[in-house]
Amino acid sequence: MIQKRCRKCGCTWEQFKMTGLFGCPHCYQTFEQELLPNLTKIQSKSVHNGAKPKLVGEDKQLFDRYIRLLKEKELACLSGQFIQMAQINAELIEVTDELKRRGVM
Repeated sequence: MIQKRCRKCGCTWEQFKMTGLFGCPHCYQTFEQELLPNLTKIQSKSVHNGAKPKLVGEDKQLFDRYIRLLKEKELACLSGQFIQMAQINAELIEVTDELKRRGVM
């Protein structure tokens, strides 16, 4: 019996079933017909829409502040402003603790 193979890497459906790994991104197109029924069994849909953030209100504002502080800390580090970086880090620790207390992180 001749097995269908990926034209790019040579991976077969049997190899995928044994390892759970495709050989390359092109395998998803090659084995689309075999993969779709299995995806719908596992996750009830064959399309992934991504996760939707559930943060609203104060939690979202606090998380946005956390992200902003991470960026500011990185910029301070890259520009050699270590005192400013330490101040940002102290604020970042407070924000992280509050996010953890709220169950966001």
